[in-house]
Amino acid sequence: MNGLSTFLFAAGLVLSLVVTYAGGMAGWIAAAVGLSAGWAALLIFQWADPTILCVQAVGAIFTLGLGMRWTLRHRAWQKRTAKDRDEASQSQLQIQGAVQHLKEKIVGRASDVDRGLKQYELVKRLAEAVSWEEMSPSLERSLKYFFQVEGWALYLTDTKGELKLVQRRGATPEPRVEDLPQKNPFLHTFVVDGSRTVWALGMPLWRLHDRIGLLLLRIPDTGSEQHPVLLSEAATFSVQLIFAMAKAKLYRELDERSRTDGLTGLSRRGPFEERLREEVARAQSFKSTFSILMIDIDHFKNLNDTYGHQVGDEVLKTVSQRLREGLYETDVVARYGGEEFVCLLPRSDPAGLKIKAEQIRERVGNQAFVIGLEAINVTISIGIAHFPHDGRTGETVMASADRALYAAKDSGRNRVVEAASVV
Repeated sequence: MNGLSTFLFAAGLVLSLVVTYAGGMAGWIAAAVGLSAGWAALLIFQWADPTILCVQAVGAIFTLGLGMRWTLRHRAWQKRTAKDRDEASQSQLQIQGAVQHLKEKIVGRASDVDRGLKQYELVKRLAEAVSWEEMSPSLERSLKYFFQVEGWALYLTDTKGELKLVQRRGATPEPRVEDLPQKNPFLHTFVVDGSRTVWALGMPLWRLHDRIGLLLLRIPDTGSEQHPVLLSEAATFSVQLIFAMAKAKLYRELDERSRTDGLTGLSRRGPFEERLREEVARAQSFKSTFSILMIDIDHFKNLNDTYGHQVGDEVLKTVSQRLREGLYETDVVARYGGEEFVCLLPRSDPAGLKIKAEQIRERVGNQAFVIGLEAINVTISIGIAHFPHDGRTGETVMASADRALYAAKDSGRNRVVEAASVV
């Protein structure tokens, strides 16, 4: 029995180590209980002599001690391993976060560099441009890049400081009275298509205390948290535009002055002839008509010699005003010579034009000019020619109108004559 008990007890020791390895502290407790129960059974039933039992007891104590030591060390190792794993995981997460932050920073910096290059390109192109027509394509591309605009409108101030529309793309709001004094970018909503509310971004263009213009953008819907960034970017963008828009405004004013008669405010002869060529091309393409009125102030030289050039200038300005009042906005009125005027009327009706010309003549003739204690009246003579009836080119139509004017003057002045009636 001693050999069998020793074998069984040795097998129990090995099994206790396995249970301890598999179950940790709980396994060690189970192994200790099992070994103690087996040793107690051997003792009670006397399946082994006292010497063997003592050896088994010593072996059991040694084995349980070794198991306890190994279990505690294994637990400590597991904790340290878990701690190291957690620390490694935390470090990995921190590294990943730092890498992601670095990526975002690089992307943001690249975006800033790209936006800076786009702004530089815009400023460069605007600086190279002279007129608004040359600036427009670059500005439109930049607005789409920086603000994803769905529509925009640019207003520049005229000589009176009033905003005048220069160009519009898409549906945009009209400038609001309450926004005109503002010098910083602003946001507001407006309604399109009768019911849909969209956002508008306004960029006032000021140079010191002088208003240059106003840029109104229709932008996609944005959250309120993005408004500060959007307004800040709009402020930076508008600063880049001020110099170019001031140059465009100056060029526009100079161009307008070069094309406009300073005394009467009417078009000069050169721009009128350009418009006449355009109208001839349009009429030939679309098989439409237009008419020419040649107008001359009767006895204007005698008026100047008798009352002086100041009175003559006043007569010229008043006659110009009456001509503008008697025509449509689509009609073109120009000062053609000293006291001679010419009017271009697209798509005019010959019968109706004769009546309109008579009304203009009467309106001028009824205008009294008070000079000291004397009141005088001036009259005008008008010649009419129609395209293509009286000529198939701009020059021939003008020549026909001129012949009709001279016929009116030769027949007594203060009358309207059509070119078709001149033999």
